[in-house]
Amino acid sequence: MKKKIWIGIGVACLIIILVGVNVFRTVSKENLTVDTIKVEEREMTGNVMVPGTLSLRNESLVYLSPESGKVAEILVKEGDKVEEGTPLLRYENEQLLVEKEQNALSLESSYLRINQVEKQINDLDEKEEDLTKQVGKEEAKKQVDAERDQLKTDLKLANIEARQVLLQKETIEKKLGELEVVSEISGTVLSISKDASKGVTQGAILHIAKPDELIVKGSISEYDSLKIKEKQPVTLRSDVVPGKEWVGVVSKVNLLPEQSENAMGNEDSAVQYPIEVTIDDKGIKAKPGFKLIMDIQTEKRKALAVPLEAVKQDAEEYYVFVVEEGKAIRKIVKTGAASDEYMEIKTGLETGERVIVSPSNELQNNMEVNEK
Repeated sequence: MKKKIWIGIGVACLIIILVGVNVFRTVSKENLTVDTIKVEEREMTGNVMVPGTLSLRNESLVYLSPESGKVAEILVKEGDKVEEGTPLLRYENEQLLVEKEQNALSLESSYLRINQVEKQINDLDEKEEDLTKQVGKEEAKKQVDAERDQLKTDLKLANIEARQVLLQKETIEKKLGELEVVSEISGTVLSISKDASKGVTQGAILHIAKPDELIVKGSISEYDSLKIKEKQPVTLRSDVVPGKEWVGVVSKVNLLPEQSENAMGNEDSAVQYPIEVTIDDKGIKAKPGFKLIMDIQTEKRKALAVPLEAVKQDAEEYYVFVVEEGKAIRKIVKTGAASDEYMEIKTGLETGERVIVSPSNELQNNMEVNEK
């Protein structure tokens, strides 16, 4: 009896095992379910990433001028709004004042000399009459003509000397006028050196700019200089303000490369071209000196493209899987430019084909699949 029971148990276990194997085989034979998307033309953009520094768009730095004298008075204070031509500071120069006084005396002396010679010339007619009575008309004329020629020469020299003194006067007056320094731009006084009056300032005495007018300055390579042009749109980002973006436009691309000691001394050093980007957003939450990333859009065009996740790489080849008659077909493709989401397909696919997005590692060529 027990033997029959054990035989029954064994048969039941065998049946359960066979059923399990068949179920497993059935499940294993189920097709993979895949996501697909149609191949179509999409708007592709080419981008160049360039590091840059936020800078003041228009600024004026006033430096100490030792030859002008000593700073007598600073006529503005930090935070003042100034216009072009507003007086900023005044120098005092005792030597110039002495030169001005000496020049005035020299000019007065020159005019006295001119007046004296002119009077002597005017008196010659009367002198000639007196000499005629003494030595005769012919001899008198001879003596007076010689003296007249000499006086005319003296008058020319006196006039030349006077003109030289007048030129010196203009130079002195110009220097005196430069003792008052005026603003070259309209803006705000951002900083004033505390040591300006001591004459020991190494940097600028005054810094003037418009704080709300900012640009981003950077440098690009020779290769990128062929792609980046004025008026191209730019997206700006900063690690200091994560998640925030600002928009701008390329406003300047230098024709000539920037000069540096390394570049001049080393023929193999990389050549860099300065660029400037104007910021369209007036409420940018960043300060001059902030480091920014400039994402410059260099091109915008239509092209066949698929999601980045659809493209796989095998050695030096790129491939995708497309669904044809319920099967995954592996196709070699030639790729082009890439954006944040899509990869351009130059050859290998046609419009309307259904490409598999994010194919799994289990997917093989000619494998039957189900589309979602």
